[in-house]
Amino acid sequence: MKTNLVFIHGFRGNSAGLKEVTEFFDKKKFNVYTPDLPPAGDFSMKSYTPLTYAKFVADYIKAHEIEKPILVGHSMGSIVAAATAERYPELLGDKIIFLSPISVKPARFFAALTPLSVLLPNRLVTYVCTKYLFASKDKALFKDVLAISNICGADYVSRIEVFKSAKFSSHYCINDFHFKQKSCFIVGDKERLIPIEKTETLARDLNSPCIFVKGTGHLMNYEKPKETAFAIKNYLRRKK
Repeated sequence: MKTNLVFIHGFRGNSAGLKEVTEFFDKKKFNVYTPDLPPAGDFSMKSYTPLTYAKFVADYIKAHEIEKPILVGHSMGSIVAAATAERYPELLGDKIIFLSPISVKPARFFAALTPLSVLLPNRLVTYVCTKYLFASKDKALFKDVLAISNICGADYVSRIEVFKSAKFSSHYCINDFHFKQKSCFIVGDKERLIPIEKTETLARDLNSPCIFVKGTGHLMNYEKPKETAFAIKNYLRRKK
């Protein structure tokens, strides 16, 4: 029987940003789904809250008739995954996986800057954010990530919708939600957005493993996609 995985991308991204990771999952063993979250693609919501995002994911699961999927949330997607698990546990499998997790709320200055960044040119924001979150010294890879991120940035419904999403991404964290699924935290050992020790603390509180992907920062989906996929599959193989 195949394992159903629903990957949830982060802020300023879309499903294309996780393709580098999902391509390492054998189609004979996994059914992989990668929805675009509002405001990516043609989607928008009247409000951007944990409940509306959770409902969006739940509606996607129902529409595609996905049986008991395991949610894999990256960055802001980890918040959405946690919110969905709290609100719709009956739809989901018994595990949940967080990549580059927003374990606690970002620093105040970052929370304030995130919504304001929407007012700046998209390419400038993409460059600054990528430069800060990118750990690798591979210049060619950095250029590739910038190109993908700029493509993602052109896929948003509108700046107003991005602003709403930005406020959501900077005001919530995994620790705001209560869910019953067994969780796993997968973190780059050079993570800069959320202090690693904060994620380790939350993982211990939830009796969850905290797995490190060496040589990568917040953008592990681009920097170390194969290693990230291996960490996910390795966790899924565990019996407990």
